[in-house]
Amino acid sequence: MSDITRSKIHLADKWWVAIAVSLGMLMSLMDATIVNVAIPRMEHDFGASIHDVQWVVTIYMITQAAVIPTAPYLAAKFGAKRAYVWTLMAFLLGSILCGFAWNLPSLILFRLIQGIGGGILLPLVMTLQYQAFAPHERGVATSVIGIPMQFAPVIGPALGGYLVSAFGWQWAFFINIPLGIIAITVAQRVLRHTPSQPRTRFDLPGFLTAVLGSVTLLYAISAITSGDSSLKNILLFLAGIFIIFAFITIELRTLKRGLIPLLNLRRFRDRTFAFSTIALVFSSFIMFGLLFLIPIYLQNLHGETALNAGLIQMGQALAVIAILPVAGRLSDRIGPRSVVIVGLVILSGTAALMMTLALQTPIWIIIGILVLLGSSFGLSQQIPVAAMSRIDKEEHQEVSNGSTLITVLRAVAAPMGVAILSSIVQERSLYYMDTLSAQGVRGAQLQQQSSLLAMHQSFLVAGILGLLAMLAMFFVPRRNKNKQEQTEPAAMVEMLK
Repeated sequence: MSDITRSKIHLADKWWVAIAVSLGMLMSLMDATIVNVAIPRMEHDFGASIHDVQWVVTIYMITQAAVIPTAPYLAAKFGAKRAYVWTLMAFLLGSILCGFAWNLPSLILFRLIQGIGGGILLPLVMTLQYQAFAPHERGVATSVIGIPMQFAPVIGPALGGYLVSAFGWQWAFFINIPLGIIAITVAQRVLRHTPSQPRTRFDLPGFLTAVLGSVTLLYAISAITSGDSSLKNILLFLAGIFIIFAFITIELRTLKRGLIPLLNLRRFRDRTFAFSTIALVFSSFIMFGLLFLIPIYLQNLHGETALNAGLIQMGQALAVIAILPVAGRLSDRIGPRSVVIVGLVILSGTAALMMTLALQTPIWIIIGILVLLGSSFGLSQQIPVAAMSRIDKEEHQEVSNGSTLITVLRAVAAPMGVAILSSIVQERSLYYMDTLSAQGVRGAQLQQQSSLLAMHQSFLVAGILGLLAMLAMFFVPRRNKNKQEQTEPAAMVEMLK
């Protein structure tokens, strides 16, 4: 067999890996949007309050955050393929059990099982992707895998609305059965077994402090930004920070003893990884915060129906899908650093444009702004590629550790973005209500105008954070063209020195 034929087969194998992990990500992300649509029906069928039913969503998110750090351990002990297939099975089992739940407590319990699979699945997707593709090939691969991230929110609400209306809330979970079976079958057939370390020790102290610290901190931030600045929540916030510092101390001591920590925090010594992840935190904060505020603007301030708001936002999602392949090819050709910087410039500029939105802004202008926003999101998807660019695909433990660190940071930044930007809207709207009321503005116009001006303040904060993210990317070293094609471990060791 010729070298060219071998190369083509190897390339085909890589893209089958991309397809396999994309199926898992699509199932996980689409499930989240469909379940959100089913919440009102659950509230009615169980005769429960919205406060009680929201635990169907909350327990899933908390469980995800808790188990994400275990991904490197599972990948090391059992191999990334086996761990990935097991998480798909756990997610599928949880989905089936949720569909057969007989009351709200049982549904919440089964969502916990589903969250275990969903939480570990996300970092393993990145691990398998980066193990399959060399650093100079990851741009396009990330773009392909990023499509489900944009495709799921587009079709999820519409599909969920149909399934729940026609068959009941149970089908928000049963829809995962065919998707899960397909994802497991493809993964079993195309993913290759990677080396495992059966004697890998589980870092229990690190796991317990990571879970307790992250959950406590996120809960306190959510409560404080919602207006509950009680002594209890302030103490919880301080306790969360203290526990996170304890986690960092435990992990560094574990490394000094020559043991494998839950998360290898020494990865942040790499300047490329450190500054890329700073940009990742800011961009994730902005992305999820704006995605939360845009539907509120469209429905509450611009007067659109939920359906029309969804259709308008499709422009943003389609822009991301269109730009992802272009961003990936550019990233592989010139390096992800420049691609990300351009994306963050567009993001900051778009946030400034969003400050011009008014109660009567024409639809075509709104769609244009959302297309720009989607384009910036698509270009910014290359930030993980930049962060992982100095880790070779053969360094399985480092690939797994880096992927998990990125997933953890994104999981923390996303809810913080939603909580803080929405808190700004809430607090500043009260200020503007007093100001506009003194100027003689009354009635519904007072509420709308004050909310709009407050939303402009959130857009301003998003724009400033976008500039900070861009500044962080300027500290990421340019790619060394003489080394971008190297794939041997020895060459990568030299790059990491």
